[in-house]
Amino acid sequence: MKKLIIIVMFSTLSFHSFSQEFASGFRFGLTLSPQMSWMSAVDNGLEGNGAYLGFAYGLLMDLLIPENYAFSTGILISYDGGKVTYLDSIKFNALPDIYPAGTNVNYRIQYIEIPLSMKLHTNQIGYITYFGQFGLQGGIAIRSRADIETFAPAVNVVKQDFGKDVTPGSFGLLVGGGLEYALTGNTSALIGLQFTNGFIDVTDNPSGFKRKSTLNHLRLQLGVYF
Repeated sequence: MKKLIIIVMFSTLSFHSFSQEFASGFRFGLTLSPQMSWMSAVDNGLEGNGAYLGFAYGLLMDLLIPENYAFSTGILISYDGGKVTYLDSIKFNALPDIYPAGTNVNYRIQYIEIPLSMKLHTNQIGYITYFGQFGLQGGIAIRSRADIETFAPAVNVVKQDFGKDVTPGSFGLLVGGGLEYALTGNTSALIGLQFTNGFIDVTDNPSGFKRKSTLNHLRLQLGVYF
């Protein structure tokens, strides 16, 4: 316990020293952003077959560094998904049956997202500041659902819980850009475009039926900084 307290105190003091020496402060914001997500096939056993329209909302935080830089993070709730077609017979952990080739699955996955990126911005031009950002984005799946559709014979299954067939998290490359419009004081409106390219397989089929698919999304970022 003493070692833990010492580590926490040292980390707190180090972070405080860093922010005093290199940073000019924090700022916080709120976002509510529409997005389009889709799942891309990594192997030959399936193919992407449609996008999902969702949204993300939550808290934004920038650690400001002088000379036009900021470390940007936050915590968001994101509604992602996509439709895939399995080209071979497939089985799911959540269901007892084996489904035939040509089965369509419409995934809907809710994540807690934590982006970690560097933001580079211009000096203010009139009321506008332009920025670009580059980094990583991780997510923890908190709810998963899927609609399963087959045609031989015709079977439709609306599955409310599909968590056993989705990996616990997602991880990808984040790139984006946009602008902020100064409103009053420290308050500014945010509009930007972000693209996340997933790195890891977000599906989890039983042994012998493994298929790999990554999750990507394109987000129209809307928000307000205070």
